Amino acid sequence: MNKSKIEDITINHLKILKAVDECGSFSKAAQKLGYSQGLISKKVKQAEDYFGVTLLNRSPGSVCLTSKGKKLISQTLNVVKTVENLREEFQATFSAEGEDLILGATSLILEVWLKQHLQRFQLCFPGRNIKAIAVKDSRFFANSQLLKIDVLLNSCSGYKEEHHCTRLTTHKMLLVSFGGHKYLDNHQLINIDDIYIDDILLLEEVHKELSKNSFLMEKLSSVKIVKNYEELLDYAVSNQKLTILPDFCRSDLTSKYQVVVIPIEDIHDYGIYIHVPRFSELLISAEGLVRSFRLDQDNLESLPHVNIIIASYDAKEENVLRLGIQSDSIGQFVAGYLTKHIFDLQKSSSLLEQPKLKNIEINRDFDLQILPFTSGKEMNRQMKRQELDICILDDISLLNNGSQFFDDLSFGSKLIGIASYNLLGQDINIIIHKDSPINSIDDLKGKRIATLFGSHAHRFIITLFDLYNMDVNKDCRLVDEDPREASKSLADKSIDAYVCCYTFASILEGYAFVKKLSLSQTVSLNIPSIRGIVCRSQFIKENPKLVIAYLHDLLVTNYWFNASPYQAKDLLSKAINIRQSQVNQFFNPVFGNRIDPTLKPQWSWLLKTLNRRLEGKYGISLFDVDFWIDDYFLRLVYNLLNLDYHFHQVSFSSEFSNSYFVEEQFSRHMKVLYENYDVSLQGDDVSYTTI
Repeated sequence: MNKSKIEDITINHLKILKAVDECGSFSKAAQKLGYSQGLISKKVKQAEDYFGVTLLNRSPGSVCLTSKGKKLISQTLNVVKTVENLREEFQATFSAEGEDLILGATSLILEVWLKQHLQRFQLCFPGRNIKAIAVKDSRFFANSQLLKIDVLLNSCSGYKEEHHCTRLTTHKMLLVSFGGHKYLDNHQLINIDDIYIDDILLLEEVHKELSKNSFLMEKLSSVKIVKNYEELLDYAVSNQKLTILPDFCRSDLTSKYQVVVIPIEDIHDYGIYIHVPRFSELLISAEGLVRSFRLDQDNLESLPHVNIIIASYDAKEENVLRLGIQSDSIGQFVAGYLTKHIFDLQKSSSLLEQPKLKNIEINRDFDLQILPFTSGKEMNRQMKRQELDICILDDISLLNNGSQFFDDLSFGSKLIGIASYNLLGQDINIIIHKDSPINSIDDLKGKRIATLFGSHAHRFIITLFDLYNMDVNKDCRLVDEDPREASKSLADKSIDAYVCCYTFASILEGYAFVKKLSLSQTVSLNIPSIRGIVCRSQFIKENPKLVIAYLHDLLVTNYWFNASPYQAKDLLSKAINIRQSQVNQFFNPVFGNRIDPTLKPQWSWLLKTLNRRLEGKYGISLFDVDFWIDDYFLRLVYNLLNLDYHFHQVSFSSEFSNSYFVEEQFSRHMKVLYENYDVSLQGDDVSYTTI
């Protein structure tokens, strides 16, 4: 009985069969198409399982189509070409002008919130006829709804394969009084326990929202519930009742009724989420919509907002910023040791004129401490204990951080910038003993493999095993080791392989007893990676000037590194006792490493995809990635330097654009750096020795 079904067979299966026949081998076809050899074999087997015949003759040194295989390709080749031609035609002529956009929303969002923001939807979905319909299910898209609704708005996050979910806004819950409830007099805030439940009337979807809390579900079990918003208002006015509503209802209520409105202090906020089908053209427009709401909250032109953030917490300001880095990446060293060196130079210089934006200026009256760690797990533990203020973490460790600090609709940490990233995903190598019998990826099955847990190399081996239909937790023994430990383990053969970045692989390769495993079979495994900068939320609130100063000097460091690479690499090699050749290897364009602090939309997609894929593994749980990301202070720094943040946010260039990033903006900083270039680097906190 065939295992494959008709829906399992795609045009790609036919293209793979044709490529194998033309190339005469699986490996050459894999190289031509940019796939792994394992994937080619898997697709061929699926096609043969479905048709129930052998489609390829396999003989030593040659692979070619059988007679039935040739018949299949000859009769379907025109179909493949037709589909590809139509795809190009549709992409070239696609226009949604005049088409309907069916927007589903729960009744409260539809009747109140959407009316306030409909114009924004029209701007972000230009030319579309927006038709809004009420939906009863506030949870997420059902399969049947996908055919009827293009975009869904509700109060519930849902991470499912069928759609992409992002939070647009968050609203406080308000107690609304339509009558004379004297016990509410003189209240500016109120707790749920202070409200007489007998006086409460609730809208059905608000009741569902509050009932997510088991305590409130029991407490509110006896309240009267109505389904319609207008019905709720009519009944509440007639009977002088209390109700609970999100604060986006405030303006509607106060314009129609004499009401008392009091924020409720101890219940969760009301989040509004947008759900869009994955792989649709609407995702691009929806991303613009999400960004427009972010800009509302973080408008740099709003002086009162900036004043509040910068000035409200001066009494608690610290005189030290503790920065933790994971000692496995030169990108982290740039954002750590090199940034500290430049910070110290500018702090001690009397020549430097500090930039100002309204009432904000760079203040370096504090010490920047760099603390190296061997693992992201250890850094996250230290941050939890408030012993670290900022951490630079690889992607898996970043997700650990977000998972640990996520508390429903709030975060104890924020992703505030990027130390470095690798767009091509080709910076990983597998090191084995020179006498090892391992010659292919399949040979790694059952072996003892070391990597630094939480690093990009860790994610690489997870994904690699998954691609070859293996489970890294079952089909090998994975151990946590840094390069120093791994070199010893390889020497005494206590491990079979070590997975690490190219730079450290090259260092290890200098030892006569190790060699690199050929990665020709993983040429298509391009996994972008990021090293993110996270900061404790409380530290941001209490010490905004310290965060701004660090991000400012990080940007200056990156500019100097890109503008004067030879001098910057020389300074870095002295600061951390690492060879310039290793720095050159890390930033070799072939491997795709870049330093760029902007939080690009691609990083949000990457982290959300990983969050879903790794849920329940390695201490990772689902959380709201979009609200964890906060580039407010980074954009503020770009404004301080008169630079265009959004231009750089969409650029993957390794250099600053002269048309937007005018050199004069950095000239005062460069003068300090060049005049102090020969200053000796001393101090225990700026020394690091590699293997």
